[in-house]
Amino acid sequence: MISIEDLVVEFSGRRVLDGISLNVPAGGLTVLLGKNGSGKSVLLKTVMGLIQPGSGAVRIGDGAHSADGKEDPTVRMGYVFQKGGLFDSLTVFDNVAFPLRRQGMGEDDVLGIVTGILDRVGLAGSEIKFPSELSGGMQKRVGLARAVCINPEILLYDDPTAGLDPILSDSIAELMLDIRRNYRTTSIVATHDLKVAEKIADEIALLYGGKIVFRGARGDFFGDVSAFARQFRTGDAEGPIDLY
Repeated sequence: MISIEDLVVEFSGRRVLDGISLNVPAGGLTVLLGKNGSGKSVLLKTVMGLIQPGSGAVRIGDGAHSADGKEDPTVRMGYVFQKGGLFDSLTVFDNVAFPLRRQGMGEDDVLGIVTGILDRVGLAGSEIKFPSELSGGMQKRVGLARAVCINPEILLYDDPTAGLDPILSDSIAELMLDIRRNYRTTSIVATHDLKVAEKIADEIALLYGGKIVFRGARGDFFGDVSAFARQFRTGDAEGPIDLY
């Protein structure tokens, strides 16, 4: 379970997250929506422990990333970067193997795990290719494989379908659902892709002005219960969300 409690994050005096509270139950998948610059990536990185909040806390199990620096090192967390975050000088195999080798895992075990993961994400046979030789969709799959290879309990996705066409986006959404089923991960997905959100979300949280202005079940977001959700969904210029 992820429990975000009254989280405040500021950069150079600008409050990016302003008292955010959100719970994601064990095994749940929450989608974060919002305009560019609304703080979705900042929230993910704070959950990961990469950004220290000014106040509030992120609690995972019995631990916390909080203003006093406490955290639970026993929880395995994976992060899927928006642009893949791959090492250009490493092959597909070595990119996926990187976190396992950092843990000191033996090469026989690394071989078995990486080969199995690459097969699961549809990249068997691409082990010796470099990122520059891959399509955008294939790079996303390598990033997913690397995040999943450590068998994470928590998986965070930062705009995993950015730059992909609708067909590739749908294939990544299917893969995310498959990962959730097979690894029983608790997940937060930041995205702009409404079709992906509609396909994968248990719950949707909409960020605006540093706050969550809508939070509810997927069906409620795509229904007609919130002016904020309706404007974001339809793209209307008129509504409570300003254009800039």
